[in-house]
Amino acid sequence: SLVSHRRLSVLPYHVGPMDAVVDDVSRAQDVEYGCTPASHTGRRCGCIPSAPTAAVNTGLGPLPWAEMSKAQRVAHVKTEVLLGITITFAQVPESVAFAFLAHVRPPVALHAAWIVGLICAALGGRPGMINGATGAFAAIIATFIPPPSTVGGNGEGIELVFPSVIFAGVLMGALWLVGGARYITLIPESVMAGFCNGLAIVIGLAQLHPFRGKSGPELGCMLTITLISMLTMEFVPRIPCKYSKLVPSSLVAIVSAIIVEFGIVRPSGFRTDTIGDVAQFTSESVYPTPFFLDSQYDMGVLWKPHALGIIVQQGFMLCAVGVIESLLTTEVVTELVKTPADSAAVVSSMGLANVLSGMLGGMGGNAMIGLSTINGLNGGTGRIAPITTAVGVMVCIVRAYPLLNLIPVSALAGVMVVVVVHTFKWGSVAYMLSAFVPSDDHRQRASVGPFRLPLGADRYDAFIMAFVTVTTVVTNLVYAVFGGVVLAAIRYAWDTSQQLVVDDVILPDGAKRYTARGDLFFATAMRFHTRFTVDEDPECVELILDRPVADYSAAVALDKLRAMYTQRNKELVITHAGASGPLHLKHAPPKGYDNDDQDRGHYVPGVVPKRSEP
Repeated sequence: SLVSHRRLSVLPYHVGPMDAVVDDVSRAQDVEYGCTPASHTGRRCGCIPSAPTAAVNTGLGPLPWAEMSKAQRVAHVKTEVLLGITITFAQVPESVAFAFLAHVRPPVALHAAWIVGLICAALGGRPGMINGATGAFAAIIATFIPPPSTVGGNGEGIELVFPSVIFAGVLMGALWLVGGARYITLIPESVMAGFCNGLAIVIGLAQLHPFRGKSGPELGCMLTITLISMLTMEFVPRIPCKYSKLVPSSLVAIVSAIIVEFGIVRPSGFRTDTIGDVAQFTSESVYPTPFFLDSQYDMGVLWKPHALGIIVQQGFMLCAVGVIESLLTTEVVTELVKTPADSAAVVSSMGLANVLSGMLGGMGGNAMIGLSTINGLNGGTGRIAPITTAVGVMVCIVRAYPLLNLIPVSALAGVMVVVVVHTFKWGSVAYMLSAFVPSDDHRQRASVGPFRLPLGADRYDAFIMAFVTVTTVVTNLVYAVFGGVVLAAIRYAWDTSQQLVVDDVILPDGAKRYTARGDLFFATAMRFHTRFTVDEDPECVELILDRPVADYSAAVALDKLRAMYTQRNKELVITHAGASGPLHLKHAPPKGYDNDDQDRGHYVPGVVPKRSEP
């Protein structure tokens, strides 16, 4: 699950058992969870799952290893290892569920989880961050692979996923080389809220697949196991007992489901599908194998005419969604652990991890914000916990795969429904509703009990949230994010263009001075010349810009304005506020264009007509 990171504070608010960090847009949800800023008392209130010996982050940041005493080092390693083991049992069922979402067999996701997790933990630029197969990657892959035709198989076109993941890793490396990580700041809050909502809906809809075609007692048993898993995962961490937090609630939910399946359902003469029934783990799948050497894949698919286009398109999308989610997670973890991060190393290590994961038949992956948040909140600040988690996932698939075959599929659906609940930005729903209420007075009257509409909601931001959410569901995450960023940029450009003001004053010597206050850029350049009375102005005119020329369009507009004065035998001097002399345009357009229509007011950039004879 995902959260937006700006305005994020490290949260005296509810953190769900899996994947939620609540920001100030969705704090109304805290009342529902029974944890508010006034009532929150830290770890003892039960709203934050904690490892057995995890130390609470004091906000001062951890001591460097060299400055720790021997006892502190032992305690640090103990905390990190226990956290890693704890998170392992949360990551395994998530990865299996993401495999079903991506229409691939579970080993494809589990191998990706430990390969990506291990490389990013060891080489990445953000210690304390958990990496692996994610819902965002699965959602993109699911748009290219149809559901499998046979139960437990891979969807058609699985062979194209691995080169796509490799290509995504190469693109991540290219982003690292050009410093592309810094552009993550261009993504606004409204886009991230819609991103979270759309991803939650996509994951939620995917959980309906195991129930299709089921009826009668089998359907009833599946729904019962799903409900038990949901309730266990959601409410076990809230039990006011330290033992309720010794193991992750997702593991408790899975074990409870296995007990119900094999202790109640099957002895009663019924049964539901388990992982072993639909996608059995075998000794042949416990070790990763280069995909081009694996006999279960048809390499002839790679040479079909459409293959290259799919690989490139899917690779770009995986790269985009992976970089966005990982860099946002980096910001969140940095706020939690109070140590600096290297965003470039985050991207480069993720690129290397995906190249290797794709080569070895994995679906790739990136940072997991929910598990990373749990790790950071419970004292995980170093690389030991993420490395332990990755090794733990590897051990589970290599040695404990018979136990994975016992997990009911409906239990995974229950786990993922809880993830969906905590992924969805419920506060954005109130924000979008508030945007359609006429005034703050009406918003206050519409508030009922703990449900309160935010005051001052912006309709355009609400539209962006809705647009990104719907586009994510209808198309995919990448199109939705880029579309939302474009909408936000258009809004900003328009608002900025309305702030340009041009004043004029007649000087004592008879000359006229114009002062332009605001940004002169493409959105204000087209009609900039209409703010001047060229025909009525005296022969000497001065234009003072209070801000630098922003772009080529602004340079063209100034060149056009100067030509209009020159055509009328008048002189225009353009200066910048604080400059010692006339402004020399750095972006001035090239000379030499014909301009047959200047007399009719149509200007072609770059041509300054000669003064006519008096």
